[in-house]
Amino acid sequence: MLADGDTSSFLPSKPQGRFVRMFLGPVNVRASRKDIQLKVKEEYNSYRDRTALLFLVFPAILLTLRSYVWEGCLPAFPVQLYQAWLLFLYAGLAMRENILRANGSDIRSWWLYHHYCAMAMALVSLTWEIKGQPNCVQKQKGVRLFLQWAMMQGVAMLLQNRYQRQRLYTRIALGKAKRMDVVWGETAGVDGQLLLLCPILFTLQGFEAYVGLQLLRTALTGVVGEWQVLICGILLVVMAIGNFINTVETLMVKSRFKAKMKRSKSRAELD
Repeated sequence: MLADGDTSSFLPSKPQGRFVRMFLGPVNVRASRKDIQLKVKEEYNSYRDRTALLFLVFPAILLTLRSYVWEGCLPAFPVQLYQAWLLFLYAGLAMRENILRANGSDIRSWWLYHHYCAMAMALVSLTWEIKGQPNCVQKQKGVRLFLQWAMMQGVAMLLQNRYQRQRLYTRIALGKAKRMDVVWGETAGVDGQLLLLCPILFTLQGFEAYVGLQLLRTALTGVVGEWQVLICGILLVVMAIGNFINTVETLMVKSRFKAKMKRSKSRAELD
């Protein structure tokens, strides 16, 4: 209880991480007042809401223009502009989450590593020469699949933000979560929400791995031989596997917790 009140500012802060030190230097990012900590958290949630919508709209616009304006062949500049936005997005998420962890939030380490991998992939993609005609459809297959996956990811992010925010407020009211906790945990919803979210998340992870494998095949067969294609394929597969493992681990923890609660309730009824 002490760690969640105003007196928590007098407790030793959590390590800030190399990412924050690399950009900000050896400064203390732990807020001394609880209201400031909560403002940081609300700004983070607002940032996620804004970027989730753009995550859906940006690739949808590119794919629509590809079909009806660009005659099935994506120009290099709009795709690289999207990759630059992804670099900005994940850098912003990683910075905010490192600061939240320093202020007592429960963000899992995997999500930080995931964002670092996504930043590396976006940075590499900026140097990737997007091939055009001839044989544009085959050469840009990986790019097209990635944009389709990004649209699916945007839908999933919007659903997570909507359902899990409500669940988090309930958990805070029941004393099962701290006010600085966030909703990145994919399986924080109630049972009905999990029935909706889990299939979407597992489908996304499978499609992400498929896109990564398609990029690897494209690079290894020589259709597009740039090293950037190979690196992006590897990173996508790594992120898909990490997301899957993290989701399964969270489900197992939730299952064990529910089983423990049922045993406790049974004992109470017997007594």
